[in-house]
Amino acid sequence: MLEISGLHAAYGDARVLSDISLSVGEGEIVALLGPNGAGKTTLVKSASGTLPPTAGTVRLGDAELTRLRLHHVAAAGLAVVPEGRRLFTRLTVLDNLEVGAYTREARAHLDETLARVYELFPVLRDRTQQQSGTLSGGEQQMLAIGRALMARPRFLLMDEPSLGLSPLLVGQMFALIQQVAELGLGVLLVEQNVAQALEVSQRGYVLEEGSIVEEGTREQLLASPRVREAYLAL
Repeated sequence: MLEISGLHAAYGDARVLSDISLSVGEGEIVALLGPNGAGKTTLVKSASGTLPPTAGTVRLGDAELTRLRLHHVAAAGLAVVPEGRRLFTRLTVLDNLEVGAYTREARAHLDETLARVYELFPVLRDRTQQQSGTLSGGEQQMLAIGRALMARPRFLLMDEPSLGLSPLLVGQMFALIQQVAELGLGVLLVEQNVAQALEVSQRGYVLEEGSIVEEGTREQLLASPRVREAYLAL
C-alpha cells in the first residue's frame, strides 16, 4: 500500500535522511524504530508532504504522493497522527473530530465515520461536548487517532502514539492500534517503545543516523543482537 523508495530529506544544507526505502501492506502494521534524532519524525514529514524530499518517491497504491500538495495527499488516502497529538485544545471533542473530515468524501460520509470512531473509542462519545484540552492523556491520544480516521484514510502514519502515557495506557493504546489495522488500513508505527511496537507489528525497520540499518519480521528483529542490546536492554 505504501511504498517509499530512495528517499532523501534535508533541512536546508543539513541532510537528515539518506536513501530510505520501505513498504507497508494493506492491513499491516510496520514499526519504524530508532533513537531520538534518528530522523523518524522527518520521515513522517517527508512521506506526508509537509517536508518535500530532496530525492526519491512516495507512493500510496497507484498514486505518487511525492510532489502533491497536502490536500491532494489527504485525498489520496494518507493521514497522520502527529507526535504530541496537536489537538485544538479549546475546541470540543466533536469539533476536533469534525475538523478531521476535511476531504470531500469525508464530509459526505461524516455521520457514518463519526459513528465508526465512536464505536472504536466509546469514551469519546461520552466526552462529545467536553473541551479537548481537559481530557486525560490517553483520551487525547484516542481523539488524535479518531480525528485522523475522520478523513476516511487508507493509510495512517502514527508518530510516537505512546508518548507521555502511563504504562497501563500504553498497552491499551497499542491494542487500539491493532483494531485500527483490522479495519483494513495500513499503519506505519513510529515508536520508541520498541517492545510494545514489535508486539503489535508484523515487520519493522531500524533507523539510525538517517539510514535504515536493519529490517525484518517481528521475530527477526526481536532476535537481532543490535535490537536486543540497543533497544531492549537484553
